[in-house]
Amino acid sequence: MSKKGILLIGILILGLAWMVQSVFGLANFGADDMRLVNIGQGVTYAADSSPSFYSNSSRSFFFTSRTGIRNVTDRGENRWQEHFSFTRPHMATRGDIVAVGESDRGRAIYVFDQDGLMYSRTLTHPALGFFINPYGYLSVILQIDGGFEVIVYNDLRRFDNLFRKQIFQSDRPMEIPVATDVSEDGMFVAIAYLDLTRQLTTSIEFWFVDQAQLPFGTDGLFAHRIFPEEALISMRFMEDNHILIITDSRITMKRIVGNTLQEVWTKILYNRLDQLAFYSNNRFAYVAGAAISPDGRDAEPVGTVNIFDLSGLTGSFPLGRRATHLSMGSNAVIVGADRYFHALNARGVSLWHHIALHDVREMIFLNDTDTVLIAGATTANIWRRQRVRDGQTNVVE
Repeated sequence: MSKKGILLIGILILGLAWMVQSVFGLANFGADDMRLVNIGQGVTYAADSSPSFYSNSSRSFFFTSRTGIRNVTDRGENRWQEHFSFTRPHMATRGDIVAVGESDRGRAIYVFDQDGLMYSRTLTHPALGFFINPYGYLSVILQIDGGFEVIVYNDLRRFDNLFRKQIFQSDRPMEIPVATDVSEDGMFVAIAYLDLTRQLTTSIEFWFVDQAQLPFGTDGLFAHRIFPEEALISMRFMEDNHILIITDSRITMKRIVGNTLQEVWTKILYNRLDQLAFYSNNRFAYVAGAAISPDGRDAEPVGTVNIFDLSGLTGSFPLGRRATHLSMGSNAVIVGADRYFHALNARGVSLWHHIALHDVREMIFLNDTDTVLIAGATTANIWRRQRVRDGQTNVVE
C-alpha cells in the first residue's frame, strides 16, 4: 500500500475516534477528561426511611425522611434540621419552598424555606392532597363529612385561612377534587375535578382567593373549563399568571388576564408520559412513553425528551430507550434510563453523560450543571465534574 493510502487510512481512523469521543463520550483519547467525581460528602439513611431530595439550583438541598427534614450544603454540612414522624412522608416543592406531610390522609403539614420552618398547620380533617406555590401559599384538599373542602393558607394569617370552598357529594355526585394550586401573586386558585360519571372527564374551576374583596353578589368563580374524556396528570400555575394543564390527551398553556382565561398554546399528545419534571415555574419537560394509538400514528419514539418554556417547545433529545428518571435544575435536565444518565441544556443538547455503578433513587442538580446529588439505596453523595487524568478512577459510589 502506498504512503498516501496509509496516510488516508490513518486520517479516517483518527476522525472516527474523534466522532466517538465527541458524540458519545464513551472513550477518553486525551491526557485527561471531565467526569463526575464523588467528593465523599452527603447523607446516609435507612433503606426503608422513604428518603426524598430537592434543590432549587442552590448550594444546598432538602432531605426528607420519616423522622424529619434537613437542609444540607453542597459540602455535606447540615444548615438546619426539624424532627417529625410520618409513615409515608410526601414533599411538595416549588421554588425555594417545600411542604411536608403524610402522602395520604395526614392532619399535619409543615412548610419550610431555605432558612427553616416558615409555618405549620394542624388540620381538622384528613388531607387527600396538598400543594405549595413559590411564595408559601399552601392549598389543601380535605375530606369532610359528606364531601370535600379546599383551603388555602399562608404564613401571614396564622389562625385563619385565605380561601375555603366546600364541595358536597349531594350536589356534585361522583365529582372528586384531585388537584389545586395558587398563582404566584396569591390572587387566584384553581381547583381540578375528576368526574367519574363521564368517562373520567376533567373540569377546572378558577376562583379569586380573597373572597372578602369580591363585589357584592359574586362568589369568586370567574372561569370554568371542561376536558371531556381526559384524565388530569398535572396542573400548576407558572410565572405571570400562566397555568399549565396536562391531561392524558394534551398539554395546554393558559393565562389569566384580568378576570378572563386565555389560551396561549396547546400540544396534542400521541404518547403516554413516562416522566414529568418542572423547574423555576417557567420550564418543564416530559419523556414520551408508549404510543397512545394502537397503530402508533403520529407518536414519537419512546424515550424522546421534550423541553418547554412558557412559549412552547425549546428542545428535544432522543434517549433511545424508556426513561426511568427525569429531573430539572439550573435551566437544564437530567434524564436517566436505569443506570445511564444524560444532562441536557434547554435546547436538548447533551452536556455530559454518567454511568452509575449502583441503582439510583434520584439524581438532581445542585448549584450548577456540574454539581449533582446522586441518591442510592442508603446514601446520597455529592458529585462534581472534574478533570480526571488517564488511569485515575472515580471515587466509588
